[in-house]
Amino acid sequence: MQKVTRIRSEEPYRKMWDTFVYFENEQTAVRYLRERYEALGFEDPQRSAYLATPKLIYGIKQAREYYRAAENCDIMTKPLLLYYGMMSLARVFIATRDPDYPTTTSVLKHGLSTRKLKKDAYQFTEDEIRVQKDGLFVLLHSLLGGSPFQERHRVFIKDLLSVLPELVSSYRQVYGLPSVCEIEEETDSEGSYWDLPRWILQSKGITREEFLNLMNQTLQAERPVFYLTESDPPGRLRLYHSVPITSHTLQIHDLTGKPFIRYPLEDGTYIPEISMHFMVMFVLGMLCRYETERWGEMILTFYSQDVYIINEFLNLSIRKFPNLIVNQLFGEQYIFYST
Repeated sequence: MQKVTRIRSEEPYRKMWDTFVYFENEQTAVRYLRERYEALGFEDPQRSAYLATPKLIYGIKQAREYYRAAENCDIMTKPLLLYYGMMSLARVFIATRDPDYPTTTSVLKHGLSTRKLKKDAYQFTEDEIRVQKDGLFVLLHSLLGGSPFQERHRVFIKDLLSVLPELVSSYRQVYGLPSVCEIEEETDSEGSYWDLPRWILQSKGITREEFLNLMNQTLQAERPVFYLTESDPPGRLRLYHSVPITSHTLQIHDLTGKPFIRYPLEDGTYIPEISMHFMVMFVLGMLCRYETERWGEMILTFYSQDVYIINEFLNLSIRKFPNLIVNQLFGEQYIFYST
């Protein structure tokens, strides 16, 4: 189970960025990378650490400037700046796992693509992303432990937004039931269980038993861990477990640390949260950069219902994506809060 560190601050966002300063000192960065590479079994961790240190330090500095600029700019250009900031942070994370990155020019590509020509009745949430054979995203996703993609695998924006915990309310207002819900750990005379809203079954049109099978299969334990009892309270689903559950592949947390459970994609693909943010921002960045007229009409004329969820996602991602990278660098779940 990942350690949770809670840090109180009057300005949580600023405090989160201050945490990156730990890696911006050469001695600290070299020591951190050497220990990381030793744990990974590299042949000459000290040499690799010295070579990778500039990537770590300057990558963080560049990312900070992109995010700082995004904070102070209009929505017309915000997605592009955030995407570039994400790319810088992605390279920082990769450098802690692969000191030789980039080894070939192929890994310098985005690793993602989207439809070049948008339809007249374009809807952002109905757009699709194709995962390429190689590139920055492919390497990032692999190092995060995400499910492997088939070449030119298609993922729809709507499916990604539907499983982000902070967007549950706004997604439901515009598109219907999301594919993620909060879970609460409870205990009664039957044992310990996860308490969930029953609408999570309706969002995919499945039964209690089918949901139970999904949870057990995804856990990949030697024997079933979750089980059901005779009945549930009205509107609730009780998922009992025979052993303590410290983590689950489909578990995801919001910024306050609350646990949620989400569905995988239709084909069973598991996508880490960092990958999801990266994919959605890629499409927004491409719209912003190459479809300027359409982008302007979408966000300034407000003809599209997608504007609401786009704005919600941008506000979320600017705060959460760097936080997720911090978590990866320290191997802990960092929660920055003000009250």
